[in-house]
Order: sequence, then structure tokens, then C-alpha cells
Amino acid sequence: MGELALVGGLAGEHVVLRPVAADDVPMLLHIISTPEVKQWWDPAGLGDGWLLDDSSTTRYTILAGRRIAGLIQYWEVDNPRDRHAGIEILLDPDLHGRGLGRDAVGTLARHLFDDCDHHRIVVETAATNELAIRCCAAVGFRPVGMITGRDGLVMDLLSTDFA
Repeated sequence: MGELALVGGLAGEHVVLRPVAADDVPMLLHIISTPEVKQWWDPAGLGDGWLLDDSSTTRYTILAGRRIAGLIQYWEVDNPRDRHAGIEILLDPDLHGRGLGRDAVGTLARHLFDDCDHHRIVVETAATNELAIRCCAAVGFRPVGMITGRDGLVMDLLSTDFA
């Protein structure tokens, strides 16, 4: 990825994940506003500043080369009896089908398993969001159940199943 500085960032094979910066917000909001993303990811109820001001979630801008390609975020459950993390991702529709989402999810999963010592990662998505389901399945996530009343699919990945 050349000379990109990775202060607090993570390098994948084709993407770099770096903490969201204020300069990233306009492009990320543009990506979220595209019909292909907004049908799954509507931040309307999150309030102003949610991209930068949420201490319960860690967010990264996904970079493909020098281009902002999307956003990936995670939250953690720190209960000693069930320590795990959850991932959410959105990607610029112009970049779908290039493996960038798979690389971003895999890069973040590696970080959560290796650096944060999680044993399980979950993803919740609409059961009809075939793109997200294929992306996560390509990394190794498996369906484990449905979310009642929301037509949502829960997938998870165990550290022992992650190559």
C-alpha cells in the first residue's frame, strides 16, 4: 500500500483500515446516501456526529489505494463469560464485487481475534442482503439464526474456524 502511515490502522491485502477522520465524513455520508447502501444502512436516527462521537463503537474508514471505499465498525461485549465482538460494514456500490469488502472483514476479524483476544465475532444483516451474506461467508462466517420480527440473519465466526 505504499507509504501510507498506519497509525492506529490495519493493513489488509487490498485495503487499509484507518480510524475515521473528520475529513472522511462527507464521503462516508455520500456512500451511505446511495440507494444501494441506504436500503440496508440508514443512519437517520443516529444523530449528528455519530461517525466520530460514539465511544461504544470503533470505526475505520476503508481505503482502497487512496480512495475512501467505505466504513467498517465493531462493538465489543466484554462479559468474561461471553466475550465477543460484532462487525458492520458498508462499501461504495461502485466498488462492489472486487473483494474489498471481504478483505476489510477479514482484516478486522484478524485484528479482533489476534490483537483483542475475542473468540467469536457476530454479524447481523437483513436476510435478503445477499451481498453482505456472501461477503461474510467468504471470510468464514456461518448463519446461526434469525432475528425475530426484523427478518434479520445472524452469522458468526469462531476464532478456531478462522484461517
